[in-house]
Amino acid sequence: CQGQPVLPVGLSDLPRNYTVNVFCPRCHGLFFPKSTRQANIDGAYFGTTFPHLYLMTHPDMIPAKPAQTYVPRVYGFKVHESSLFYRNHEEGPENQLSIDNSSRQSRRSRDRNRRK
Repeated sequence: CQGQPVLPVGLSDLPRNYTVNVFCPRCHGLFFPKSTRQANIDGAYFGTTFPHLYLMTHPDMIPAKPAQTYVPRVYGFKVHESSLFYRNHEEGPENQLSIDNSSRQSRRSRDRNRRK
């Protein structure tokens, strides 16, 4: 994420369940820490709300959205928009709704073809 500083986050508020992860405020991704020393810290020390509460408290620390977008590829070929990757990674409820409707329509047409 172009050298963006990250924030620690836990996946659970209960102790001894998960180790700490890091949250990138630019891409909103969760990653494992690079350091083994950091990877051994219990995630409950930071909890699930720390990065979000920190960014709400310090809105000047919120970075701008990245200008470049990630284009998934398999062996150099772009992944088609109808694949499960795009169904699971679309941002916003409008896109999710259109994907749900298109999958319903494709199921209906598939069921009609089976009946014939």
